[in-house]
Amino acid sequence: MKPVTFVLCLLVLGAHMLLVFAVDCEISGHKFKTGEKYTPEGRCLQYSCVGPKKVTALGCPVIATLKPCKMEEDLSKPYPGCCPKFNC
Repeated sequence: MKPVTFVLCLLVLGAHMLLVFAVDCEISGHKFKTGEKYTPEGRCLQYSCVGPKKVTALGCPVIATLKPCKMEEDLSKPYPGCCPKFNC
């Protein structure tokens, strides 16, 4: 009876490990699960894992002005705070 219990415990632990360490999405070597978001360093965009091997991406909107303004961005801020803005 003890060997059967041991084997069952190993099966349960193995199944648990698969669920805990399962990776649904991967972008440039970064692995993340469904529902998680990822912003690559030095880029102002945000990836979302919406299902196994299904990724959506959000980028900054395209902006323009007729005024003579300086465009500023801060890539150290998380998305969308890193998006360029005009300083007029």
